[in-house]
Amino acid sequence: MNPTPLLQIAMDYTSLPKALEMAVLTAPEVDIIEIGTPLCKAAGMEAVRAMREICPDKLILADVKTPDVGGLEAAMAFDAGADMMTVIGGATIPTVKEALAVARKRGKEMLMELTGVRDILARATEWRQIGVERIVYHREWDAQSAGREWTQEDKDIVRKLIDMGYKVTITGGMTIELLPFFADLPVSVLICGRHIRESADPRASARQMRLALADLWSRSSTSISSSQNLSPVAALPDLAAKAVRWGVSEMGLQLVVDGRECPGCDSPRRFCLGTQTEIICPNNLRSDDVVRKLAQTLSSNGTFGRVNDSVFFLDPAKFGNLSRNRVIELLNATGDALRQLGAPVDVNAGIKAANQVLGIS
Repeated sequence: MNPTPLLQIAMDYTSLPKALEMAVLTAPEVDIIEIGTPLCKAAGMEAVRAMREICPDKLILADVKTPDVGGLEAAMAFDAGADMMTVIGGATIPTVKEALAVARKRGKEMLMELTGVRDILARATEWRQIGVERIVYHREWDAQSAGREWTQEDKDIVRKLIDMGYKVTITGGMTIELLPFFADLPVSVLICGRHIRESADPRASARQMRLALADLWSRSSTSISSSQNLSPVAALPDLAAKAVRWGVSEMGLQLVVDGRECPGCDSPRRFCLGTQTEIICPNNLRSDDVVRKLAQTLSSNGTFGRVNDSVFFLDPAKFGNLSRNRVIELLNATGDALRQLGAPVDVNAGIKAANQVLGIS
């Protein structure tokens, strides 16, 4: 099983206020916030400082694509609050060494950016020899606009870079539909920009992307198209999540995800990606109260918790000893907690629906 890649959002704006607004909106769903090259040029290191101030708990990458004076530009980025910075692949080895030395001294990271590099594996060999560990494989914006598609050759190069010891970041027009193409690769970071920023609901799009990453990479040892052939033990987390969704819905609760147009829980395109189900608190209850009441019956260990004031989640996959009976126990405890708080939920209907999903007569 490959680790789930970190999700990085690219702030490719020329307006700092717009970038900050998008960052506040999407930060809860991403791991890394990138100050895109256009924004670095438009707003300078002030963009990094401002982003660090409003997102203190996120990794910040300054995509400066340094071509020269590597030590100076690395120091500028890190002084402003960046955790990572990039050097363009065309930079000389001395420039790369200078940037890498500053990054190491500060406990930060430097990434080689492959835009425009033709002899990728040859250059990557040189960079590994001087200690570079991170690399960005990039389908460039203009090349993408001109019709360049991702190909098997791209995947082959990425795999060779990983085999060389690199932690690889992949970027370039990334969408949920593209993710299965890369899911058999142990990539470190995946960057998504326009697919999130230009959607009607950027935070929801970021969340769907994050959950899709978790879902696909958790099953990366087998083909996504053959997921129906997973062993009963391997398939149980997905089945448990489906049982929870059906169960809480039949109780009369409303999910955060609107499933009216969902193709179904057994579809790879299902709306609820991952095993966590987010539920809107009924009767204007507060999620803190629901979680506290649940904790009187169950130990959380990540199986339930607060999302925000009005939303809580259930995640049966977090049970250390997940079984069909544990799923029913989680639903039953949730129903009892809500009833004790005055919510009119139909626990029996929920348990019946979950049992049908789980194959329990």
